[in-house]
Amino acid sequence: MNKETMFIVKRSGKKEIFNPDKIKNAVRAAFNSVGYSIDEDVYDEIVNSVKVWNEMTIEDIQDQVIETLRNLDYDEIADCYQAYRLEHKQARFIRERIDYMDKYANSGDNASTASETDANANVTMKNVANLEGEVYKVTNRRIQRQRMKDKLNELYPEDNDLGKQYIKDLENWIIYTHDEASSPVLKPYCMAATLYPLMAEGVGVIDGVTPTPPNDIQSFSGQVTNLVFLLSASAKGAIALGDYFIALNYYVIAEYGPKWYDKLDVNTTTDHCLKPMTIRRAIRKGMKQFIYGVNQPAGNRSYNSPFSNCSYYDKTYFNSIFEDFYYPDGTQPEWKAIDTLQRIFMELHRELRLIKPLTFPVTTFAMVHDGTDVIDKEYKQLCADEWAKGGSFFCYLSNNPSALASCCRVLNEMSENTFSSTTGMTGIMTGSCNVITLNINRIVQDCARKHHACMFREDQQQSISMHGRFPDYLKEYLISILERVYKYHIAYKTMLYDLEEKGMFSPSNGGYIYMKKLYSTIGLIGYTEAAQFLGMKVSNNQEYIDFLKLIFGTVKEQNKLNSIRNKKRPILFNSEAIPGEGLGVKLYEHDKKDGYWVPEDQNLYNCYFYNPWDNTSILDKFILHGKQVASFCDGGQALHANLDEHLSKEQYLKLINFAIQEGTNYFTFNIPISECKSCGHVVNAPIQECPKCGSNNIDYWTRIIGYLRPVSAFSNPRKIEQKKRVYSTNLNEIP
Repeated sequence: MNKETMFIVKRSGKKEIFNPDKIKNAVRAAFNSVGYSIDEDVYDEIVNSVKVWNEMTIEDIQDQVIETLRNLDYDEIADCYQAYRLEHKQARFIRERIDYMDKYANSGDNASTASETDANANVTMKNVANLEGEVYKVTNRRIQRQRMKDKLNELYPEDNDLGKQYIKDLENWIIYTHDEASSPVLKPYCMAATLYPLMAEGVGVIDGVTPTPPNDIQSFSGQVTNLVFLLSASAKGAIALGDYFIALNYYVIAEYGPKWYDKLDVNTTTDHCLKPMTIRRAIRKGMKQFIYGVNQPAGNRSYNSPFSNCSYYDKTYFNSIFEDFYYPDGTQPEWKAIDTLQRIFMELHRELRLIKPLTFPVTTFAMVHDGTDVIDKEYKQLCADEWAKGGSFFCYLSNNPSALASCCRVLNEMSENTFSSTTGMTGIMTGSCNVITLNINRIVQDCARKHHACMFREDQQQSISMHGRFPDYLKEYLISILERVYKYHIAYKTMLYDLEEKGMFSPSNGGYIYMKKLYSTIGLIGYTEAAQFLGMKVSNNQEYIDFLKLIFGTVKEQNKLNSIRNKKRPILFNSEAIPGEGLGVKLYEHDKKDGYWVPEDQNLYNCYFYNPWDNTSILDKFILHGKQVASFCDGGQALHANLDEHLSKEQYLKLINFAIQEGTNYFTFNIPISECKSCGHVVNAPIQECPKCGSNNIDYWTRIIGYLRPVSAFSNPRKIEQKKRVYSTNLNEIP
């Protein structure tokens, strides 16, 4: 091709006519910088020796110039040219970061929308603290990818291109590594920790300051809140405290004796105190300190509050998990005490959310059933009653008291439910050390194109029979991707193990959680869009359900086959239908840009098994998130049932029964909370006008994905999605 008609691609993406004089000027500058003087025809010879092609990038040209200089034995000039190149690259990066900071500050967008990397509604306000965290995310990602590339090449030398393949898979949006850009250092993703070390030694092992363990309710509430922030500093995501009420009880006993629950309303103060203090009020005060504490923004998390979780247990769960648990003083917790604390917390949490809606802790009500009904009938009644009163929490139903959802939606199958007084391990330890999500919509379309399942129509949507060979092709293709994703996970967890052995993780040093307890999680998203691409309807129909079973079943099967059950360094895989708050937007936009089929009536990828933007019945939602598919999600999934009003206790009881019948093991009800932005009045229901001041300036708190946040804090794409959500209640549907 004639060089005079060739184009080059600038860094902005724009194309311009190739101009060899620019190469000549750059080479001349490099020679001059080291005091070399050569004839003009030599410059022409160098330029003519540079290999060029149409639509090459600036970086390609610079690579070719350096290679040409070295081939002509001008190594010193090549080094100078490379140094000049790097210097200008750094200058461009600094200028680009300054421009981004100016844009961030000057923009009228909220912090979630203004984020260029990971939109996150868990940011109350835009300020220099969250801007500081945003600025270096680009650099963090580069560091993390280089580290992974190096480790993959070290672990798998026979596969020379695996490191490059990892980068390629990320850049092609086949996979996504969660919170990759949040930090330049290696951290596990999320964890459910035990509080036994706190009771035995206090947080001094981690913070290096606190001299003693807690000795009363107030000091415990202070230390456990501090612990959440300390643990979150060593993780990318959520922190769960599965034994919060067990630990709190230890300090209530320390102040008021073992039978404190029989004297809750006894006044414990003297006439000299202006405010009488009962045992109940002292407990509520400590709980309030914890609740408000964990909702405070964390400076080391870009002004995000630490994503915290707590669990309520019914009596069956309590007996299973804590039957052999002993406090540091040798005593054991009583069910009546834990039951009382849980009930006080539920009531307080509801009350506080009517003063100011609160995001954390996210709470889960865990109950055991026998296949027909909840075994602890009293707690089943309590669960329904709390929902009817406006409580907002998840429900986890299991027929196996050794299974627990205590960290977001991550399931923990406790094969050894034993207690060790040395470590306090009770089986509540779980979490994910890393989450790599598969873009199922892109994967399915790539498979269809590869096997020429049919001719693509103009809109590219297909009608491919799932009864022919395509399911076999798809399974084989999915397994081929999983085979390398497992290696990616092994590389990451190996590096975490190495750091843990070097004492770099304070939670491990303190005995709160260990790397061997954390799963390597395969996330999935884009499955409903893939089904639509194949011509299916996202609804309660067998063809769609069979497709979900094929995808999730294949991953679960491969997780089991590829898990490494080494006693010292186990690497166990599980899979999760991930929430995808920002990822659902990213993948939709990138897939659309790259020519893949996406639903035009959506602006992001769905994160549920049902369609949240149509009138799918509440019963069909439970069926779709039931055992037919949920049994293949060995790392968890969650149903968010969007309702426009609170149900009665009787209706919630019927839905609990229906959930047991259908095997819907993890779910919540999402009814928007209204907050008046004029006077601050809160109503635990969706309203259009404030009943207190008459203002129509209402902000709605709803679950963006799993956790309650005001819609005003959503990113712009999520605000669009939220407006399309169908919040409906057809009471006649409930059996």
